Amino acid sequence: MRWLPAAIMVVTATAACSSGDAEPEAVAATPTPTSTIASGSSGGNVPPPVTRSPESNVVFRWVSVVDELSRSRVALPEGAKPIANTIPRPDGTTVTTRGFVFEHADGVLGFELIDDFATMDDLDKLAEFLAASVDGAVRTTEEADTGRERGIDGEISYGDNQVMLFRILVQDSNGDVWSGFVGGPESDLRRLESEFSRLTGSVVLRGWADPEAPPADPVEPASWVAVVDEPSGISADLPGAVVMEDRSVEGMPQRGYFHVSGVGFLVVDYPSDDYPLDAVLYDMATSLGDVVDSVEPAEGAGDEALDGVLTDGEGWVWAYRAIALDDRILLLHAVDTAEKLTDSQASVQRMSDSLTVP
Repeated sequence: MRWLPAAIMVVTATAACSSGDAEPEAVAATPTPTSTIASGSSGGNVPPPVTRSPESNVVFRWVSVVDELSRSRVALPEGAKPIANTIPRPDGTTVTTRGFVFEHADGVLGFELIDDFATMDDLDKLAEFLAASVDGAVRTTEEADTGRERGIDGEISYGDNQVMLFRILVQDSNGDVWSGFVGGPESDLRRLESEFSRLTGSVVLRGWADPEAPPADPVEPASWVAVVDEPSGISADLPGAVVMEDRSVEGMPQRGYFHVSGVGFLVVDYPSDDYPLDAVLYDMATSLGDVVDSVEPAEGAGDEALDGVLTDGEGWVWAYRAIALDDRILLLHAVDTAEKLTDSQASVQRMSDSLTVP
């Protein structure tokens, strides 16, 4: 069984500014619609603010949309409708896609999933299929690496000076594909870019996370390795080497280290005095659409900490330890099914025991 780690840090703009030191104008300048999940990436960080359109003042209530088959989820404006399309395979057969789309007077937002094997070499052709669906043409593409999945970002021109921003990802080892898109007037590009950031930042792809799959072989203790956050010098053991993921939001640098086993940690350069640990855990649950089952005092590297258990209603249980360091917050996590909560908590404890804080 392989786990696709979701984005971890979910801090709301209100909580992040709760110290009272923020300028009132800075708080008011974040017109972020309500959302039940964050982003990130995945799923995970503070939801990026959506820029209001100067022409139409477009703004929506964003909600979590779940694909039942893959258990993946993404944020879309409330009212998105299910869609299905048929696209050809190279052998002449066809495959049916599924997804959700939200259409409004000033554009369109949505995503599709394709349960069929694809590689990076296939993504340009898939981009052409997307362009053909709106009678448009692919204008630009570039490789996108989210730190978990690989794919392409691009632009499509269509209609009367309309532009569509898209991202196509190979989401798992089966070659399944996720495609997200935002379209509208090119004259309203700032709004489209902000919606695209909100859409792609909220994606939690769980094509690898199948609770019904047979248990994976246990990770041998010897395979755990020390992973160092270079900017801070903080080190913790993980089940294998990982690449740093930038999860920063404005005013709050964040660096994530997520292993496909579901174990990982996040370093948040934000003083814990300004953001109490219990608020961190509850804001995290609120933004992910999860529920806080328990919170209790703990210790990490000799510093104050809180342990929390979060459930998401889809079969996944998150064990967290939030640690208040002198000038930053450290979040350790492990995710698995409810039956394996004890194992997840043991993984969090193992990370905590291995911590080195300069």
